[in-house]
Amino acid sequence: MDNPFAGQDINIDESFRERIEAVVQLREGKSASAVHQPFRRNVDIWFFAIMLAVQKGLKPTGPSGKTYKAAEGVVLGSDSWRPTALTLLAISEKDDVNIIDSPPEMMRIANGYAHAGFPELFSMLDSRGEDTALDYLCDEVESLVT
Repeated sequence: MDNPFAGQDINIDESFRERIEAVVQLREGKSASAVHQPFRRNVDIWFFAIMLAVQKGLKPTGPSGKTYKAAEGVVLGSDSWRPTALTLLAISEKDDVNIIDSPPEMMRIANGYAHAGFPELFSMLDSRGEDTALDYLCDEVESLVT
């Protein structure tokens, strides 16, 4: 499948920016640590938030204020399964296959799920105690899928 999201932007609520930057590897080398910053790119944490919202049955929400462009939709093509997963999510949400003709609407739905999932993700990270971010998230994912 081609990437219908290539011309779309991944927009995230500005109020989430600081929390996201704390767990995304924005730098390379010694300052990047998967143990403490388990997400390699903004798109990875964004997609994780979508997955979390879907798994927990949350409804998509819009941003509560100003947003920032966290990534361009073209990055979704770097993992060939992501555009397919987001397209299927949009079809499921709208219960209409014709949604595939509207990449902006599909991205709006994806961003809505991400915004619903971010507070859940931050709550998970806040409750991790002494565990590293990576260890705790791995345990949480395991409990979500078993």
